[in-house]
Amino acid sequence: MTIRTRLTLRFTALVSAIVALTFASIYGFIWYYITSDFYHRLDRKANTYGELFIRQRLEPQLLRRLSQLRKDQLPNQKITVYNEQNFPIFTTNDLITLGIPKYELTNVRQQSRRDFRWKNYYLSGIVYETPTGQYVVLASAENVYGDQFLRRMMWAFGGVFLAITTIVAFSGWLYAGDALQPMQQIEKQLSYIFPRTLHERLPVSPEQDEISRLSSTINRLLDRIDESFRLQRMFVANVSHELKNPLTQISSQLEVALLNRREPQAYERTIRSVLDDVGELSALTRELLQLSQVNRDDAVGLLTDAVRIDEIVWDVRDEVSGINPRYQVTVDLGELPDDFDQLAIPGNAALLRTALKNLTENACKFSSDGQALIRVGFEEQVVRISVENEGDPIPADDLPYIFEPFYRGRQTAETRGYGVGLSLVERIIRLHRGHLTAQSGAGKPTVFTIELIR
Repeated sequence: MTIRTRLTLRFTALVSAIVALTFASIYGFIWYYITSDFYHRLDRKANTYGELFIRQRLEPQLLRRLSQLRKDQLPNQKITVYNEQNFPIFTTNDLITLGIPKYELTNVRQQSRRDFRWKNYYLSGIVYETPTGQYVVLASAENVYGDQFLRRMMWAFGGVFLAITTIVAFSGWLYAGDALQPMQQIEKQLSYIFPRTLHERLPVSPEQDEISRLSSTINRLLDRIDESFRLQRMFVANVSHELKNPLTQISSQLEVALLNRREPQAYERTIRSVLDDVGELSALTRELLQLSQVNRDDAVGLLTDAVRIDEIVWDVRDEVSGINPRYQVTVDLGELPDDFDQLAIPGNAALLRTALKNLTENACKFSSDGQALIRVGFEEQVVRISVENEGDPIPADDLPYIFEPFYRGRQTAETRGYGVGLSLVERIIRLHRGHLTAQSGAGKPTVFTIELIR
């Protein structure tokens, strides 16, 4: 069922319920008024005949004659007086036989006064207590005009209700279509935009209504999708390029080695060169595996350790210094807190060690003197770690993209690497709900800053 149909049905049901309740209230009020008025008239006739026949002891023949002469007779009116044995001792209009059961008369005697229906007749009964016994006076008649008016009103209300329901349903269908028209336009525009022209966006109305807010949300989603496609294309292109180079070298060296018989030393050099290329493939595969693990949705479950930042920093210094004799790492822990528990943050020690190691190794690799400085600041809610080096600054055009996978700037084009390290660092810090920034400029040190919340 479409939204338009559901809205139409709900709107029609709501309005129909309100109209039905209104008509039912009006009908009930009129029915109560007509019925009460008719019972009141029967009650007065029962009182009148009871007073004349029982209290004044008027002759039955004279009373019947007076009944025939009165002009205010109700349709099929009949007055009946019953004695204690429920036997009729006086009646008017003998042509009408009611056949009132005895239990109805018993109910009248118990209640002293009672109004009720029997077949098509309205009846009003009154009990008279006299020294000679207890009598019941029943006044009965047909409310022909009242019942007919109520039936006509019922048919009129039914017809008006159907007409109103039809008009409301048609109007609701039109209004629902008009309300959903912007949604249909958004659907058509999205069908055109995706996947043909991801750079286009939905128009946003300046009215700031629900549709404009939805369009803004969809535009932001399209921005993320466009960025994901761009990163995917760049990822595939770079991975293909990085895998192609060592594979081509391996294939070329093996083909050359098979062309002619050579000395064992030549084969040994070829094998060592091939092992170097295989090592590059292994390193690339390992970095890609680490990147994929950090990107997993369940990677947050890895943050279960209480990580001592000072221990991580000293471990990283020792590891990076052992990679290359030229590398020198200096650590500045600043002012340590009195409580050693403030040195720890929740996270994953292995991932944080990998992130800090990549930053420090890059700092030494691209430093003019092979030196890197690690500064650590412990604040009340934040631990701030900065890694800086002196050397050629990162070009301003490259800064926005250095954390993207496989991005290699002009400065690093001649340096061995895969462009995965900084992307891995950024994903690890983001996984720890932290923030990573880079600052670089001419005449200033290049500084990568990590901010981790305790």
